[in-house]
Amino acid sequence: MKSKLHHILIFLAFTLSGLGQTPYSSWELGIYGGESYYLGDLNQTHFQPLNLSFGPRLRYNFDQRIGLKGLLTIGEISADDANSSNSFNRDRNFAFTSQLIEGALVGEFNFLPYSALDSKSKLATPYLFLGIGFTKHSPKAQLNGILLSTQGLQTEGVNFKKNILSIPIGIGYKMRTNRYSFEFSWGIRKTNSDYLDDVSTNFTDASNSSGQINIANTTQYENVAHIKRGDQYNKDWYVFTGLTIFVNLTTEEVCRKM
Repeated sequence: MKSKLHHILIFLAFTLSGLGQTPYSSWELGIYGGESYYLGDLNQTHFQPLNLSFGPRLRYNFDQRIGLKGLLTIGEISADDANSSNSFNRDRNFAFTSQLIEGALVGEFNFLPYSALDSKSKLATPYLFLGIGFTKHSPKAQLNGILLSTQGLQTEGVNFKKNILSIPIGIGYKMRTNRYSFEFSWGIRKTNSDYLDDVSTNFTDASNSSGQINIANTTQYENVAHIKRGDQYNKDWYVFTGLTIFVNLTTEEVCRKM
């Protein structure tokens, strides 16, 4: 994870080092709305289950190809073993939901020349993005219809971090008018945590819960202490996908024309 983070920081530094005023430099302010889901121990299928996500966006376009975008996104992820086709998951019988709050900075590359300040540029283009983010998550287990925070209960004997690093990687498609632009994007986030769903290693010993409400064992079996509960060798991922509407904040000036 540290090696990948190092390469991403180099990429962003390289992008920032080239930033300066060009005839096509501009600012855009936008609002995103879409859906979110996660990939981990309770779910390995894309685009399900889906939850809502939203947040503001601010983008600086250096030129027709390179942009830098700040993201603030609030979303939710969830999954339920009862909906799995895997017998191991159904026996585990765990369900969770978690709110995500992500702040991120991503660099963008447009495949085609694209600018609201150039009427001769393309009206649409696909693009790629890569960046770095900081995410707060708060998993809650569903037990008998009641949501219980898992942070203090240490269901696997681990007091995991609620604030984690994330790496946004994704693709998108932009379309513009004179002042407004519309952006469809799909972005997956690699994290340094395996506890977005509060499932990672083995079942803990319920007898050591010291009187706490124990939600680690949601199976039908009485004693599952130290038996495998999740896959600790694969970190969790999550996805934001949806539509962003931008408004161009920079007016074209005569001296900026080429």
